[in-house]
Amino acid sequence: MKRILLFLLLGPLSFYAQVITTNRNPVGLEHNILFRAENRYTVTQTGTASLPTARLFDGKLTVNYTSTPPGFSDPTVILIEGLPAVHTQVGGWVGWSTRHWGAVRFKIEGYDTFGTPNGWRVLADYSGTDYNGNDFVAKVAQSGRYIKLRYTFYTGSAGDGRLGVSELFFIHPEATSPYEGLYQVTGSDGWESGNGTLFYEGNVGIGTMSPDSPLAVNGVIHSKEVRVDLEGWSDFVFEEDYDLPTLEEVEAHIKEKGHLKDIPGAREVKENGVLLGEMDAKLLQKIEELTLYTIQQQKLIETLLLQNKKQQEEIDNLKK
Repeated sequence: MKRILLFLLLGPLSFYAQVITTNRNPVGLEHNILFRAENRYTVTQTGTASLPTARLFDGKLTVNYTSTPPGFSDPTVILIEGLPAVHTQVGGWVGWSTRHWGAVRFKIEGYDTFGTPNGWRVLADYSGTDYNGNDFVAKVAQSGRYIKLRYTFYTGSAGDGRLGVSELFFIHPEATSPYEGLYQVTGSDGWESGNGTLFYEGNVGIGTMSPDSPLAVNGVIHSKEVRVDLEGWSDFVFEEDYDLPTLEEVEAHIKEKGHLKDIPGAREVKENGVLLGEMDAKLLQKIEELTLYTIQQQKLIETLLLQNKKQQEEIDNLKK
């Protein structure tokens, strides 16, 4: 009976157990500071057997293969410089991943600026012994402030020694926010969150790799409401000193330009698009001008009706 009760007590505890990322125990790659390294840092590569560096830091884990095998006399060396000068404290991890043709002989080094003198430290070394696996991760044994990393690959596990690498990573929980860099951050720009908001300093592109404004969308935006903040509106049309164009002037402008005054033509719209707030203000200006024309015409109609009524009364009196 006691054994049954013990099982019932312990069973649910193990069922609800959860492993989370901590300073000493990273679970995933969310604190990898090498995401989009080619945009955020300085990445250089040497060696005849080259890898597409941009794809080694994009988080997709798509494998990349060298077209020729590296060697001890001509290794594939990838150097990342300009990393944040943040001490690893209780935990930092370096490594690589692939699907096939993992590295057999390789070395990972870091340039430490914390100690005196500054210098390169070996973080993982399989240059003298074979490694068997398609992924590798090692905790940085010597904590420090590593501002450079150097990955040196001597041989791969393909039959002819070629190499496959999907991702290079440096997991540094205290130097980055989760997944920072995956949004192609450049310079000091970055995502910040707090109080239920998400903030980004820079241009964001949706459907475009070259956004030219804070938000550039190459496609359709589906929304229930769009709010545009404006300075100034078109109510100046109703001011007494507003110079309302005559209809003759409007007609002459249309014949000459092919569009209303202050409204862009079809060619300009095709080349430059339109600013919604500015265009709404201009369209309202034309609507208010039309309103004034209508009021003028209504007054003219009423005057003509009154004149017509008087003339009719005079005619009727003459007939009597």
